[in-house]
Amino acid sequence: MAETPSPVLSRGWISRDAWRGTRLGLWAWLIQRAAAVALVVVIALHLRNPFGRRVQALLLALVLLHGLLGLRAILLDLGLPVRLHRVLFAGALLVAAALFALVWWWRWY
Repeated sequence: MAETPSPVLSRGWISRDAWRGTRLGLWAWLIQRAAAVALVVVIALHLRNPFGRRVQALLLALVLLHGLLGLRAILLDLGLPVRLHRVLFAGALLVAAALFALVWWWRWY
């Protein structure tokens, strides 16, 4: 009797070959989720020392990254064609980097 494949995706996390062929959508999802987890840690650090420049920079970068990747996901959910996925992903990363540079250059102190 043949064994039926499991409906749950299993992947070897440390194997380079296990990540080969991974689509860009999964990378966008993973980056957004990692930014969310990192935001929890950085917010706790920010509450302990709200004037630390490194913590402020990290907080700004993570908020921009998480927010713009979330906007990308919302646009795709609202019906934008999937063929625009790569453009939206690259655009989110570029806009996040540009906004970070602009805000950090124009910071108030």
